[in-house]
Amino acid sequence: MTGFCYLMVGLTQSERDIDLIRYAALLACMEIVVDVLFVHVLPNRDGETELAEHDLALKAIEQQVAGSFLNIPDSVEFRCEVLHGPRVDRLLSFAAERQVDLVLVGHRPDHPPGRGSLVRRLSMKAPCSVWIVPNGSPLRLKRLLVPIDFSTHSADAMLVALWLARRAGSAECLPLHVYQNEAVLTYDEYEPIARGEEQVAYQKFVAPIDTGGVIVTPHFAEGVNVAHAIHAVASENSVDLKVMSTRGRSRSAAILLGSVTEGVIIEARTPVLVIKHFGARLGLLQLLLDRTFRQGRSQHF
Repeated sequence: MTGFCYLMVGLTQSERDIDLIRYAALLACMEIVVDVLFVHVLPNRDGETELAEHDLALKAIEQQVAGSFLNIPDSVEFRCEVLHGPRVDRLLSFAAERQVDLVLVGHRPDHPPGRGSLVRRLSMKAPCSVWIVPNGSPLRLKRLLVPIDFSTHSADAMLVALWLARRAGSAECLPLHVYQNEAVLTYDEYEPIARGEEQVAYQKFVAPIDTGGVIVTPHFAEGVNVAHAIHAVASENSVDLKVMSTRGRSRSAAILLGSVTEGVIIEARTPVLVIKHFGARLGLLQLLLDRTFRQGRSQHF
Protein backbone atom coordinates (compact mmCIF):
# COMPACT_ATOMS: atom_id res chain seq x y z
CA MET A 1 0.00 0.00 0.00
CA THR A 2 1.51 3.33 -1.09
CA GLY A 3 -1.10 5.69 0.36
CA PHE A 4 -2.33 6.32 3.85
CA CYS A 5 -5.89 7.69 3.81
CA TYR A 6 -9.11 8.30 1.96
CA LEU A 7 -9.41 12.02 1.26
CA MET A 8 -12.57 14.02 0.53
CA VAL A 9 -12.07 17.49 -0.96
CA GLY A 10 -14.92 19.99 -0.61
CA LEU A 11 -15.16 22.21 -3.71
CA THR A 12 -17.20 25.39 -4.22
CA GLN A 13 -17.08 25.56 -8.05
CA SER A 14 -15.03 28.75 -8.05
CA GLU A 15 -11.55 29.79 -9.11
CA ARG A 16 -10.41 29.25 -5.50
CA ASP A 17 -10.90 25.51 -6.02
CA ILE A 18 -7.77 25.37 -8.18
CA ASP A 19 -5.50 26.03 -5.20
CA LEU A 20 -7.32 23.39 -3.16
CA ILE A 21 -7.06 20.79 -5.94
CA ARG A 22 -3.34 21.48 -6.27
CA TYR A 23 -2.95 21.10 -2.51
CA ALA A 24 -4.67 17.72 -2.73
CA ALA A 25 -2.18 16.81 -5.47
CA LEU A 26 0.65 17.73 -3.09
CA LEU A 27 -0.70 15.28 -0.50
CA ALA A 28 -1.04 12.61 -3.18
CA CYS A 29 2.52 13.13 -4.41
CA MET A 30 3.80 12.73 -0.84
CA GLU A 31 1.79 9.49 -0.67
CA ILE A 32 -0.21 10.86 2.24
CA VAL A 33 -3.40 9.93 0.39
CA VAL A 34 -4.20 7.05 -1.93
CA ASP A 35 -7.87 7.68 -2.77
CA VAL A 36 -9.32 11.16 -3.43
CA LEU A 37 -12.97 12.15 -3.76
CA PHE A 38 -13.76 15.66 -5.03
CA VAL A 39 -17.22 16.79 -3.90
CA HIS A 40 -19.37 19.82 -4.69
CA VAL A 41 -22.72 20.49 -2.99
CA LEU A 42 -25.64 22.20 -4.76
CA PRO A 43 -28.83 23.46 -3.08
CA ASN A 44 -31.98 21.35 -3.46
CA ARG A 45 -34.06 22.17 -6.58
CA ASP A 46 -37.08 20.87 -8.45
CA GLY A 47 -36.55 17.61 -10.32
CA GLU A 48 -35.58 18.73 -13.84
CA THR A 49 -33.72 21.83 -12.63
CA GLU A 50 -31.75 19.79 -10.13
CA LEU A 51 -30.80 17.22 -12.75
CA ALA A 52 -29.63 19.89 -15.21
CA GLU A 53 -27.59 21.72 -12.56
CA HIS A 54 -26.12 18.42 -11.38
CA ASP A 55 -24.84 17.50 -14.84
CA LEU A 56 -23.37 20.97 -15.48
CA ALA A 57 -21.68 21.11 -12.08
CA LEU A 58 -20.22 17.63 -12.44
CA LYS A 59 -18.77 18.46 -15.84
CA ALA A 60 -17.31 21.71 -14.50
CA ILE A 61 -15.53 20.17 -11.51
CA GLU A 62 -14.28 17.27 -13.63
CA GLN A 63 -12.65 19.83 -15.95
CA GLN A 64 -11.17 21.70 -12.96
CA VAL A 65 -9.73 18.54 -11.48
CA ALA A 66 -8.35 17.35 -14.82
CA GLY A 67 -6.51 20.66 -15.23
CA SER A 68 -5.05 20.93 -11.70
CA PHE A 69 -4.73 17.45 -10.14
CA LEU A 70 -1.49 16.72 -11.96
CA ASN A 71 1.72 14.69 -11.65
CA ILE A 72 0.24 12.32 -9.08
CA PRO A 73 1.37 8.68 -8.67
CA ASP A 74 -0.45 6.14 -10.82
CA SER A 75 -1.55 4.34 -7.66
CA VAL A 76 -3.72 7.29 -6.55
CA GLU A 77 -7.36 7.00 -7.58
CA PHE A 78 -9.70 10.00 -7.79
CA ARG A 79 -13.24 10.80 -8.81
CA CYS A 80 -15.80 13.60 -8.65
CA GLU A 81 -19.32 13.75 -7.23
CA VAL A 82 -22.07 16.37 -6.94
CA LEU A 83 -24.43 16.31 -3.96
CA HIS A 84 -27.57 18.26 -3.08
CA GLY A 85 -28.71 19.87 0.17
CA PRO A 86 -27.31 22.17 2.90
CA ARG A 87 -23.58 22.32 2.21
CA VAL A 88 -22.04 21.57 5.61
CA ASP A 89 -24.70 19.04 6.63
CA ARG A 90 -24.35 17.20 3.34
CA LEU A 91 -20.55 17.13 3.54
CA LEU A 92 -20.73 15.80 7.11
CA SER A 93 -23.18 13.05 6.26
CA PHE A 94 -21.32 12.08 3.10
CA ALA A 95 -18.00 11.88 4.96
CA ALA A 96 -19.65 9.49 7.43
CA GLU A 97 -21.31 7.44 4.68
CA ARG A 98 -18.09 7.01 2.74
CA GLN A 99 -15.98 6.56 5.89
CA VAL A 100 -13.36 9.04 4.71
CA ASP A 101 -10.26 9.55 6.85
CA LEU A 102 -9.60 13.20 6.04
CA VAL A 103 -11.58 16.17 4.72
CA LEU A 104 -9.78 18.96 2.85
CA VAL A 105 -11.57 22.33 2.68
CA GLY A 106 -10.68 25.84 1.61
CA HIS A 107 -10.87 28.92 3.80
CA ARG A 108 -10.98 32.67 3.18
CA PRO A 109 -9.01 34.56 5.87
CA ASP A 110 -11.08 37.64 4.98
CA HIS A 111 -14.30 35.63 5.13
CA PRO A 112 -17.63 37.49 5.29
CA PRO A 113 -19.79 37.12 8.42
CA GLY A 114 -20.94 33.51 8.83
CA ARG A 115 -18.39 32.01 6.46
CA GLY A 116 -15.88 31.23 9.20
CA SER A 117 -18.57 29.53 11.27
CA LEU A 118 -19.21 27.05 8.43
CA VAL A 119 -15.59 25.93 8.36
CA ARG A 120 -15.53 25.79 12.16
CA ARG A 121 -18.68 23.67 12.27
CA LEU A 122 -17.34 21.28 9.68
CA SER A 123 -14.06 20.95 11.58
CA MET A 124 -15.67 20.29 14.94
CA LYS A 125 -18.45 17.94 13.81
CA ALA A 126 -16.74 15.91 11.09
CA PRO A 127 -16.31 12.18 11.90
CA CYS A 128 -12.67 12.41 10.80
CA SER A 129 -9.71 14.76 10.74
CA VAL A 130 -10.10 18.03 8.80
CA TRP A 131 -7.40 19.93 6.91
CA ILE A 132 -8.23 23.65 6.39
CA VAL A 133 -6.34 25.44 3.60
CA PRO A 134 -6.60 29.26 3.41
CA ASN A 135 -6.55 30.76 -0.06
CA GLY A 136 -3.06 31.24 -1.44
CA SER A 137 -1.35 28.79 0.92
CA PRO A 138 2.07 27.68 -0.36
CA LEU A 139 2.35 24.16 -1.73
CA ARG A 140 4.86 22.87 0.80
CA LEU A 141 5.18 21.16 4.18
CA LYS A 142 8.56 22.23 5.52
CA ARG A 143 7.75 23.53 9.01
CA LEU A 144 4.91 22.11 11.12
CA LEU A 145 3.71 23.73 14.37
CA VAL A 146 2.08 21.52 17.04
CA PRO A 147 0.44 23.29 20.03
CA ILE A 148 0.84 20.97 23.05
CA ASP A 149 -0.38 20.97 26.65
CA PHE A 150 1.49 17.74 27.59
CA SER A 151 -1.77 15.73 27.36
CA THR A 152 -2.39 12.44 25.57
CA HIS A 153 -4.44 14.24 22.92
CA SER A 154 -1.65 16.68 22.11
CA ALA A 155 0.71 13.67 21.94
CA ASP A 156 -1.64 12.26 19.28
CA ALA A 157 -1.27 15.49 17.29
CA MET A 158 2.50 15.39 17.77
CA LEU A 159 2.66 11.86 16.35
CA VAL A 160 0.69 12.86 13.28
CA ALA A 161 2.88 15.94 12.73
CA LEU A 162 6.03 13.80 12.94
CA TRP A 163 4.58 11.32 10.46
CA LEU A 164 3.72 14.13 8.04
CA ALA A 165 7.19 15.61 8.45
CA ARG A 166 8.72 12.28 7.49
CA ARG A 167 6.48 12.06 4.43
CA ALA A 168 7.54 15.58 3.45
CA GLY A 169 11.24 14.72 3.67
CA SER A 170 13.31 17.44 5.33
CA ALA A 171 10.47 19.04 7.30
CA GLU A 172 10.89 20.42 10.83
CA CYS A 173 8.43 19.95 13.71
CA LEU A 174 7.87 22.79 16.19
CA PRO A 175 6.02 21.77 19.40
CA LEU A 176 4.58 24.88 21.08
CA HIS A 177 3.48 25.14 24.71
CA VAL A 178 1.56 28.28 25.65
CA TYR A 179 1.61 28.82 29.41
CA GLN A 180 -0.86 31.18 31.00
CA ASN A 181 -0.75 33.67 33.86
CA GLU A 182 -2.09 31.90 36.95
CA ALA A 183 -3.13 35.23 38.44
CA VAL A 184 -5.54 35.71 35.57
CA LEU A 185 -6.83 32.15 35.07
CA THR A 186 -8.36 29.97 37.77
CA TYR A 187 -9.79 26.53 37.02
CA ASP A 188 -10.87 23.80 39.41
CA GLU A 189 -9.05 21.16 37.35
CA TYR A 190 -6.15 23.30 36.17
CA GLU A 191 -2.75 21.69 36.63
CA PRO A 192 -0.37 24.58 35.98
CA ILE A 193 3.14 24.12 34.70
CA ALA A 194 5.21 26.44 36.90
CA ARG A 195 7.28 29.09 35.17
CA GLY A 196 10.78 27.77 34.69
CA GLU A 197 9.62 24.15 34.58
CA GLU A 198 8.37 24.09 31.00
CA GLN A 199 11.55 22.44 29.73
CA VAL A 200 11.32 19.66 32.31
CA ALA A 201 7.65 19.06 31.51
CA TYR A 202 8.44 19.03 27.78
CA GLN A 203 11.26 16.51 28.19
CA LYS A 204 8.92 14.15 30.08
CA PHE A 205 6.29 14.63 27.40
CA VAL A 206 8.55 13.96 24.43
CA ALA A 207 10.66 11.16 25.96
CA PRO A 208 8.32 8.26 24.91
CA ILE A 209 7.80 9.67 21.41
CA ASP A 210 9.93 8.34 18.56
CA THR A 211 10.76 11.41 16.47
CA GLY A 212 12.08 9.21 13.66
CA GLY A 213 14.95 11.52 12.76
CA VAL A 214 12.73 14.61 12.30
CA ILE A 215 14.24 17.89 13.51
CA VAL A 216 12.18 18.91 16.56
CA THR A 217 12.53 22.44 17.94
CA PRO A 218 10.32 23.18 20.98
CA HIS A 219 8.90 26.66 21.56
CA PHE A 220 7.39 28.23 24.68
CA ALA A 221 5.23 31.33 24.88
CA GLU A 222 3.06 33.13 27.41
CA GLY A 223 -0.34 34.57 26.64
CA VAL A 224 -3.87 34.95 27.94
CA ASN A 225 -5.28 34.43 24.43
CA VAL A 226 -3.80 31.09 23.39
CA ALA A 227 -5.06 31.24 19.79
CA HIS A 228 -3.36 34.62 19.30
CA ALA A 229 -0.13 33.25 20.77
CA ILE A 230 -0.27 30.28 18.37
CA HIS A 231 -0.78 32.58 15.38
CA ALA A 232 2.08 34.84 16.49
CA VAL A 233 4.58 31.98 16.81
CA ALA A 234 3.42 30.51 13.50
CA SER A 235 3.94 33.86 11.75
CA GLU A 236 7.36 34.45 13.34
CA ASN A 237 8.57 31.02 12.22
CA SER A 238 7.03 30.91 8.72
CA VAL A 239 5.01 27.81 9.59
CA ASP A 240 3.37 25.88 6.71
CA LEU A 241 0.92 23.86 8.81
CA LYS A 242 -0.54 23.85 12.32
CA VAL A 243 -1.46 20.39 13.64
CA MET A 244 -3.96 20.55 16.52
CA SER A 245 -6.06 18.26 18.65
CA THR A 246 -9.67 19.20 19.36
CA ARG A 247 -9.27 18.48 23.06
CA GLY A 248 -6.54 18.80 25.67
CA ARG A 249 -5.94 17.98 29.32
CA SER A 250 -9.50 18.26 30.67
CA ARG A 251 -12.91 19.64 29.76
CA SER A 252 -12.59 22.84 31.78
CA ALA A 253 -8.84 23.39 31.94
CA ALA A 254 -7.35 22.33 28.61
CA ILE A 255 -5.17 24.75 26.70
CA LEU A 256 -6.41 23.06 23.54
CA LEU A 257 -10.12 23.32 24.29
CA GLY A 258 -12.41 23.44 21.29
CA SER A 259 -12.75 27.22 21.66
CA VAL A 260 -8.99 27.62 21.15
CA THR A 261 -8.99 25.35 18.11
CA GLU A 262 -11.96 27.28 16.73
CA GLY A 263 -10.11 30.56 17.23
CA VAL A 264 -7.10 29.23 15.36
CA ILE A 265 -9.30 28.01 12.50
CA ILE A 266 -11.32 31.20 12.07
CA GLU A 267 -8.28 33.48 11.98
CA ALA A 268 -6.04 31.04 10.09
CA ARG A 269 -3.67 32.50 7.55
CA THR A 270 -1.82 29.19 7.14
CA PRO A 271 -3.24 25.65 6.83
CA VAL A 272 -4.58 23.93 9.96
CA LEU A 273 -4.97 20.17 10.43
CA VAL A 274 -7.54 19.32 13.12
CA ILE A 275 -6.86 15.84 14.51
CA LYS A 276 -9.78 14.02 16.09
CA HIS A 277 -8.65 12.69 19.45
CA PHE A 278 -7.68 9.10 20.13
CA GLY A 279 -10.78 7.03 20.94
CA ALA A 280 -12.98 8.82 18.41
CA ARG A 281 -12.75 7.88 14.73
CA LEU A 282 -8.99 7.75 14.35
CA GLY A 283 -8.54 8.61 10.68
CA LEU A 284 -4.90 9.50 10.07
CA LEU A 285 -3.91 8.57 13.60
CA GLN A 286 -5.31 5.04 13.29
CA LEU A 287 -3.25 4.48 10.16
CA LEU A 288 -0.20 6.00 11.79
CA LEU A 289 -0.35 3.71 14.83
CA ASP A 290 -1.70 0.62 13.07
CA ARG A 291 1.74 -0.87 12.49
CA THR A 292 2.65 -0.33 16.14
CA PHE A 293 -0.46 -2.19 17.28
CA ARG A 294 0.18 -5.06 14.88
CA GLN A 295 3.66 -5.44 16.29
CA GLY A 296 2.20 -5.82 19.78
CA ARG A 297 3.59 -2.61 21.25
CA SER A 298 1.34 -0.20 23.13
CA GLN A 299 1.54 3.57 23.02
CA HIS A 300 1.68 5.36 26.38
CA PHE A 301 2.23 9.05 27.03
